[in-house]
Amino acid sequence: MADMRQRVPFRFSEDEDQEDHILDEQEQEAVIDRLRETSASSNAVYLIGLQAAIGLSFLLHALYALRTPRRSPFAVLFPDAPSEAPVPLAGLLLLLQTVIQCNLSLNVLPPSHWLRHAVQTNALPPSFRPPIPLFHPVTVILPLVAPVYALLLGQGWVDVLWWSTAGILTGIVAVALKWMKEEEVALAELEKLRYVARGA
Repeated sequence: MADMRQRVPFRFSEDEDQEDHILDEQEQEAVIDRLRETSASSNAVYLIGLQAAIGLSFLLHALYALRTPRRSPFAVLFPDAPSEAPVPLAGLLLLLQTVIQCNLSLNVLPPSHWLRHAVQTNALPPSFRPPIPLFHPVTVILPLVAPVYALLLGQGWVDVLWWSTAGILTGIVAVALKWMKEEEVALAELEKLRYVARGA
């Protein structure tokens, strides 16, 4: 009997100075529901912020495509910084940046969003369907193409920074989605504690 493991009941205290209160099933459910609602609302705010950042990047890339001559939009912010002539194949790099941003915008949509389903549903057999939205390692390699190309051509730091925007956004989105996933895992672990306590 001494070898049996003692179960630890689900405990929650809003004030650390108070004695720990063992929650009953309804209180546990209320705490988890409140945490889940808080998580969902904060995730919604993060996703809106990410969508706004990607939208701003789309706008800047559209302005870059329409301007003649093509100069980095960051040159306006840093007028004293050296900015070289536009890189060769700028149109192709711009298309690549746009594809990366489209992929990012799909990644920050909820999994049940109609647009994700519309893009993923096509007439191809499942083995030939492209993985949309794209994930690692493709999303790590593609954003590096433009800034590395600009560096190899000896472009100024403003131009290299401009061509790095898709990579920077990719990093921000990846970190934010990782945090959200970790929060989901933490809530799932809390759910398991509740079930252990219920059977205690």
